[in-house]
Amino acid sequence: MMRRRTRSDQWIYQFDRALRTLVPPTANARAVVPVSPNDETLTAFEASHVAGAMRVNHCGEVCLQGLYQGQRLFAQRPEASAQMEQSASKNLEHLARCSERLRQLDSRTSLLAPGFYMAALSIGAMTGALSERVGLGVLAASEAQAAKRLSEQQDRLPDTDHTSSALLRQMSTDKNRHAQLALEAGGLRLPAPVQWMMRGAFKAVSKTTYHL
Repeated sequence: MMRRRTRSDQWIYQFDRALRTLVPPTANARAVVPVSPNDETLTAFEASHVAGAMRVNHCGEVCLQGLYQGQRLFAQRPEASAQMEQSASKNLEHLARCSERLRQLDSRTSLLAPGFYMAALSIGAMTGALSERVGLGVLAASEAQAAKRLSEQQDRLPDTDHTSSALLRQMSTDKNRHAQLALEAGGLRLPAPVQWMMRGAFKAVSKTTYHL
């Protein structure tokens, strides 16, 4: 039987996950990004574009961590909480690898990431408080939107950057799986107008973090 977390457990978990999300990872297995032997040297323009895309993806992972943390505060069923933890842990790997790829490109993560994290944490808590099904539905829609963005980014990568292409392809596959898991756990399929608003918000965040 799964032990029910106490309020102290919840606060410790939240603090630990916030640190893992916002503090750059140390060298570990999660952060490994194998450089393809087929890669060719990127031009300055290409490297800048790829770094911008990776910065967007890193901030997207930061936002997803905030959403998952906020949702888990109000998760009622142990199986739903376990599903959220499984997907959130996998997303931590994505976050670490985006950070590592940025390091390889001599670039940095977004300066706005902490602010977006707090906003996502609040949104996750509010939607989770409405109902578990709504919260899971928001997670499913967010993961699906992220998968779509990653697929679009792959089409705009330089042909010589096989390393980034492989990373985005794996992340996109994981995102689609996470979206499906959230729906299978009872997530509500959000109405089209809500998804349109979410898409607009994601695009605004992407345009901002690409540069900052």
